[in-house]
Amino acid sequence: MPARPCHIEGVDAATGEWTLWLWLGLGVLALLVAWWLHLVFWVRRLAVPMRYHEVLPLEAGDGGRFVLRRLLSPERVDVTRPPVLLVHGVAANHRNLDAHPQVSLARMLGERGRDVWLLTLRSGLPRRERRKVRVRFDAMARHDVPEAIAAVLERTGAGRLDYVGFSMGGMLLYAALGSAALDQGRLRRAVIIGSPARVLSPLPGLRFLARLPRWLVPTFPLRLAARSYAFAADWLRTPWHALVYNHEHLAPGHAPAALVNVIEDVPASLNADLAEQLVHGEVRAGGERVIDRLAEVEVPALFLAGAADRIAPPEAVEAGFEVWGAEQDTPKRFEVIGKAQGASGDYGHGDLAVGQTAREEVFPRVVAFLDEAGAPPRGGAS
Repeated sequence: MPARPCHIEGVDAATGEWTLWLWLGLGVLALLVAWWLHLVFWVRRLAVPMRYHEVLPLEAGDGGRFVLRRLLSPERVDVTRPPVLLVHGVAANHRNLDAHPQVSLARMLGERGRDVWLLTLRSGLPRRERRKVRVRFDAMARHDVPEAIAAVLERTGAGRLDYVGFSMGGMLLYAALGSAALDQGRLRRAVIIGSPARVLSPLPGLRFLARLPRWLVPTFPLRLAARSYAFAADWLRTPWHALVYNHEHLAPGHAPAALVNVIEDVPASLNADLAEQLVHGEVRAGGERVIDRLAEVEVPALFLAGAADRIAPPEAVEAGFEVWGAEQDTPKRFEVIGKAQGASGDYGHGDLAVGQTAREEVFPRVVAFLDEAGAPPRGGAS
């Protein structure tokens, strides 16, 4: 009789189980490789390099790191006018206000002969470029912003500069002035774009982060998420993206490019600070109130808010406008940008900075305000 094959039941079962796990592992590896290739392809395709005359990595007084970029050479600017410093928002880098050759507040100011500088805060650096110093809101208000201003003034020989802050860039100015970390005499004019003084939660549950021990608050890996999704940004729209910007104001290809070139992670320590501000409902520096102290500011200012902004609603930005220079009768203006005010549509948050229509409806307001020689006319909401 022919010999029957011998089966060892335990060995056969173990072999089958290991084979299953092997195939699962190979499947996961294949997905990871495909995802990595997807990232490499789209990042290269959507990258929009921008040229700068000068790039200056600097070390802050507390050991942190920030970077200044000068847009134009000194020979190409009008030295009779003060330099302009542009400061980006949270989850972004300097490209926030220099996103694309066709949509750039920095380039528009440069075309007017202004000596434009862009600040990359420590929060806007890629993770691999950050020093081993925690990224705290208070540290950026007390070091990055005042020291960047000092560096620009030193390198240009100017006595004062114009400051333009978008979102957190304006909040940091509130904190720097309100905590006396920044001498207001170094500022000629200020423009605040979508920067809340009253801090409201755009999503339920964010305040919960403030109730966690700081070491449990996570980093938001938005850089990786943005780059993974960028290829679909023009046609796959979700409620999350409606929270960030009004897609009607972005030209085809500009949202994907912004996701690749602008977005950075939000470090855990900064998340904890912002969550704490949500609990208090206002901008704070080192846990202390700073907004009320803005009443003493004498710097003329323009405040801009998007009519449909859910991150910095008009009333949250107007809270900063109301207190700014209130005890000094400081010249200031507050403008809402929306359909009811004559714009093409209601602006959200990000489209105030990277929207195609911002070239005609947002940036010219900033340029005109900074071009004014004397005190601007006073004005309330419009």
